Amino acid sequence: MITHSSERVNLLNIYLDNLSQRELLRRLGDGGMVVTPNVDHVMKLQKDPEFHQIYRNSDYIVCDSQVLFYASRILGKPIQEKISGSDLFPAFYEYYKDDLDISIFLLGGTPGSANTARRIINQKVGREMVVDVYCPPFGFENDEVENEKIVTLINRSEATVLAVGVGAPKQEKWIYKYRENLPKVKTFLPIGATINFEAGFVPRSPRWVSEVGLEWMYRLLSEPQRLWKRYLIDDLPFGWLMIQQLLNLYQYNLPLGQLLQEADLLSFEQVETILAIQAQNRHRKFGELVVDRGWLEPTTLDFFAEQFPQLNKKRARQPLGEYLRAAALLNERQIHDILLEQRQYGRRFGEIAVNKGWVPQGTVSLLLGNKNHVN
Repeated sequence: MITHSSERVNLLNIYLDNLSQRELLRRLGDGGMVVTPNVDHVMKLQKDPEFHQIYRNSDYIVCDSQVLFYASRILGKPIQEKISGSDLFPAFYEYYKDDLDISIFLLGGTPGSANTARRIINQKVGREMVVDVYCPPFGFENDEVENEKIVTLINRSEATVLAVGVGAPKQEKWIYKYRENLPKVKTFLPIGATINFEAGFVPRSPRWVSEVGLEWMYRLLSEPQRLWKRYLIDDLPFGWLMIQQLLNLYQYNLPLGQLLQEADLLSFEQVETILAIQAQNRHRKFGELVVDRGWLEPTTLDFFAEQFPQLNKKRARQPLGEYLRAAALLNERQIHDILLEQRQYGRRFGEIAVNKGWVPQGTVSLLLGNKNHVN
């Protein structure tokens, strides 16, 4: 079980682990999936629920942007250090170069770059640390036969680390979909253009450019046709979203499936099952399918779908018991018993409800505003 850093920094609809690079490297000895958000990722996370679900279920979320680093300071919760994927990967293989239990598979890059990167990295560390590579064809993520081939290659290599450089959010989605089919891999690193950087096929910006937060401009000038829309249109609303967060006006409502998973009312497997059914039957609603399977009561679904999104907009909050009654998670008798125990022992309402096994801890935390999506 991965333990997040005790202090996490809320930035829009994600929480950043406030770790130094060295601390992260030490922890990665135990494995885990690392995601490294930049401004472009953050903007995609506002519109892509699947990408956001992957972020929320990743083991480490660290800052890959000087702009986000500055934003954390403006918000009053400064991040210790910017840890970009292109810095983390070389730091990782240098940190573990003498650990023979660590071996790497490189997936991605442009034709020829992965093999070149393999040769260069292995020369640097003095051993065959990168055990195999593969540059998949365009559109591979939609080709089941190709994906089965990739999984077989990775498993055959017996690599314990998978570094995927095919661009976001494709690389994160691929890892998330197939990580359970890769039993030998402990550490998953989505690394964007880093394979091409390592091979020397694409130059990185000078360090001073990165340190002042202008790496995006350097990349735009280097690849204007490919990147102009990302930096000049897609990422432009970031500043407005940050102003909203500063003024406590920013809101992000989780999709219903994620919300119910956060509340410990549905498991990850149940949510995935419903999403798979919806993919084949677009007209069926998520809540309708959950009720059909008898997993939750219609009243509970209605509460989380309709009433819960309005709670953050209201200044006055009702007692926890009122919400749990409205969600049909507690009945009148249970509420009476909890209130009686409160008066006798002075314990918290939610604590008593959880200890009695009547309400999941996730639901209590969610309604009290202790979960990530509550601002």
